[in-house]
Amino acid sequence: MKKLILLAGDAVLIVAAFYLAPALRFANLIDFFIVFAPVDIAAILSYLFIFYIFDLYTLEEHFSRGAFIIRFAVALAIANIFIAATFFLFRVPLYSAGIFFLNSALIFCFCMGWRIAFQKLADRTRQPLRLAILGAGESGQAFYEMVKKRDYQIVAFLDDDEKKWGSAVGNVSVIGGSDLLPSLVRDRRIDKVIVAITHAIRPEVYKQLLTAKFSGVNVYEMPTFCEMVMEKIPVRHVSDSWLTHTTMSGVRRSAYTQRVKRVIDILLSLCGLIVTLPLMAVVWIAIRLDSPGPALFIQGRIGWQGRPFNLMKFRSMRQGSERERMHAGRLDDPRITRVGKILRLFRLDELPQLWNVLKGDMSFIGPRALMEEEVREFDPAIPYFGLRHAVRPGITGWAQVNYPHGATMEDALEKLQYDLYYLKNMSFVLDLHILLRTVRVVLFRKGAR
Repeated sequence: MKKLILLAGDAVLIVAAFYLAPALRFANLIDFFIVFAPVDIAAILSYLFIFYIFDLYTLEEHFSRGAFIIRFAVALAIANIFIAATFFLFRVPLYSAGIFFLNSALIFCFCMGWRIAFQKLADRTRQPLRLAILGAGESGQAFYEMVKKRDYQIVAFLDDDEKKWGSAVGNVSVIGGSDLLPSLVRDRRIDKVIVAITHAIRPEVYKQLLTAKFSGVNVYEMPTFCEMVMEKIPVRHVSDSWLTHTTMSGVRRSAYTQRVKRVIDILLSLCGLIVTLPLMAVVWIAIRLDSPGPALFIQGRIGWQGRPFNLMKFRSMRQGSERERMHAGRLDDPRITRVGKILRLFRLDELPQLWNVLKGDMSFIGPRALMEEEVREFDPAIPYFGLRHAVRPGITGWAQVNYPHGATMEDALEKLQYDLYYLKNMSFVLDLHILLRTVRVVLFRKGAR
């Protein structure tokens, strides 16, 4: 929500800059509707788009720091170059140089001032939410580890196992059983109650939770709260019941999942193959000159509904070294060739996967396609691992932009949590968000590798 407020403020201020720049230049107010032609609106949206790509809506940074101000200035400069080039390409009359630079100066001053004021107000009004956690077992302890460094204050644990009373999880005490919940909510000003219980809940406990809820406190199951706050689903702490009753947009028979997504994949892959064909020819030659072996690397992967398919990539490693799995996920992987390092840096090695998308083996957005031996290793050890095959694998995806590549059991578990979030919330908006995040990852190396 705060990011949307920040973006909305930018939009209003950029509109103000577009209006004030010609007014200041000619010392006269101009008709609003003359200034804001469709081309001006396109330019305003371009600024917002490039600001997003440059990660200028993060709330984890201090906006007054030099590094952020420099990044903001670079983003503004690139936006100006993009807008000027687009206007020239489509032969749209550009503003005069004076208005263009005055407009840029106003955007810089307005948007930076807005960010600094927004952050000061947010810091002044921020009060950590006070949580009570029902369940001090494995799920409750895992939840504590997840949120202890976030902007929450865990007030107390409750658990009906008397052996846990008086103990502590981290620095938070287990003060008693679920019967204390109504008084705890009333006396300790609790904002939210988190139910960290995966087994069946007794009717008496539900009565206490209902009492808390109808006193004005939000009650969340642990997986639901993690999904909202962390944008992933803690698979080791969900139950069959939770998964059965929750809506899974990715497997629901809707127009988007059944038709629209596939049409978008076909159009994007066709356009991508046509546009990048000259680049792929250059990459092909560079690989053949750099190291012996074929330019294309074809490997069996597991795809939609567990069906095997042949994934195509440009070869970025020494021929025959792909079985040396002990190096997988390392930045200094010795198997990677000189050209391969460049290909991986900009993800050019994945361009042939456009053919896989066109064929229907893959989608642009989805879980990463794994090798058969990885599936055999992870499926018995990680709960609900097979659910990731309910949708087509993707060139990029929610797990890929949030978590670096790795081949261990821990990596597979963490990525599955993001994959399940994607399965549950798949939509055109989320897919577009992932595509934009992918651009940001490629440009700034933030997120996945």
